[in-house]
Amino acid sequence: MQSLNYPMKTKKIEVIPVTGIPIVQQDDDITQLLAVAMNDAALSLVRGDVLIVSHTIVSIAEGRMYEESGIVPSQKAREIAAIGFSSETRVEIALQEASDIIREEPVLITKTKQGIITDFSGVDESNAPEGTLIVLPEDSDQSALRIHKSISEAAGFSVPVIITDTQGRPWRKGAVNLAIGIAGMSPFVKNEGRKDIFGKTLRSSLVCVADEIAASAELVMGQADEKVPVAIIRGFSLECTSGSAQDILREGSENIFK
Repeated sequence: MQSLNYPMKTKKIEVIPVTGIPIVQQDDDITQLLAVAMNDAALSLVRGDVLIVSHTIVSIAEGRMYEESGIVPSQKAREIAAIGFSSETRVEIALQEASDIIREEPVLITKTKQGIITDFSGVDESNAPEGTLIVLPEDSDQSALRIHKSISEAAGFSVPVIITDTQGRPWRKGAVNLAIGIAGMSPFVKNEGRKDIFGKTLRSSLVCVADEIAASAELVMGQADEKVPVAIIRGFSLECTSGSAQDILREGSENIFK
């Protein structure tokens, strides 16, 4: 796990929506669609920018969709769906995308094959093409890395990329945009060893800056018909390095909710 030990000093942060991106189709080149949209909007990347991309368009481009008509719910899926919180089809897809079932009621909570613990394995009905359900990218870090390399090459400098998904959190109501794929940055800032305002040395302070950036981007990206699947975070003091969204996930041995 990598983390950066530097002051989080920023005078102003801008959250810039990238509009004009068309409805993404399977096998589309996201970086090319982004380049055209930014050119049309007279937008350009500058050093220090972080690019935030909704997993929805990544998943669609990568073909990570299920045709509802081709899904035959298992007995297990029918039993879970009978609780009344989702369709048998969605539950069946969630089970197929899961490596482990954490709980079945009152909401199906699973651990996905990517290692993410979330409801219904992240299977999404919103903003999905008609007759389909969208699932998470097979490897969100690799997806972020591909976009990072392409965007950075075109820009002429390193542009960190965060792929996001909106998820709930234990003990708190409401969903928040989180980082599920990262490239070109560390997900953490470590404040250990720094002084607080009273001169006391911080002994432990690990900030998941990737999730903070992802959450701020959703203020312009939205979840409904905003049609803003990409945003730029500008003004944050971030050093470009390597990192993985997998680093954010707690191991089972660290589960404090058992």
